[in-house]
Amino acid sequence: MRFFVLLLLTTCASAALPSREVSQGNKAAESGQFDQAQYHYVKALENHADTSTVMYNLGNVLYSAGEYERAKQLYGASLDSTRSNEQLARSFYNMGNAGMQAQKYDEAIASYIEALRRDPEDGDARENLELALRMKKQSEQQQQQQQQQQQDKQDRKQDQKQDQQENQDQQQQNEQQQEQQQNQDQQQQQQQQDQKQQQRQQQAQPQQMSKEEAEQLLNALLQNEQNTIEQVRKVKAEKRKKRSKDW
Repeated sequence: MRFFVLLLLTTCASAALPSREVSQGNKAAESGQFDQAQYHYVKALENHADTSTVMYNLGNVLYSAGEYERAKQLYGASLDSTRSNEQLARSFYNMGNAGMQAQKYDEAIASYIEALRRDPEDGDARENLELALRMKKQSEQQQQQQQQQQQDKQDRKQDQKQDQQENQDQQQQNEQQQEQQQNQDQQQQQQQQDQKQQQRQQQAQPQQMSKEEAEQLLNALLQNEQNTIEQVRKVKAEKRKKRSKDW
């Protein structure tokens, strides 16, 4: 699998000064001096070097520096209808590599396809295209898994929240029931205390007789008194009889 960029390009010899700046930029890029390479390429542009070539080489420098998005843009700027199919294939191939590094698989796939249109025999472009297709599918599956995991996480949070709410509601209901039971118990205790207090008060107070009870009691007393008087008379009469017989 090849993800390194294709070789740097040089300008034509018709413009000596730009060619020298491009050459110096290429040497700096090959030695890893990317800042120096960019400086010489910019100077080459100021001196009217071939824009397509300089943009391509600047793209290679930025790619090597890990700035894949900017590199891809520069490769796109290097596309020129006046360039050969081989040169266009290189630009599209490197654009595909930059897209792969940036994990922009759709853009990489499109770039590899364009590279193969210009150079159908490019085995590396075909192999990287297949890899980009697999990586895209894998990325989509991972995204689906992440979305599912996120959804499951949200569902669990929602379930936990619902369980907590149900527990709180149940606890509140239990507390209310306990409070109601305590109130009922207190009311019953108060009623019992009131009843006992009422009974004690009734026992301490003399009971009032009804009119009928008073009349019955009075009649009984009168009857008892009458019976007593009769018994006394009988006793006196017996004593008088005994005295008369003695004489």
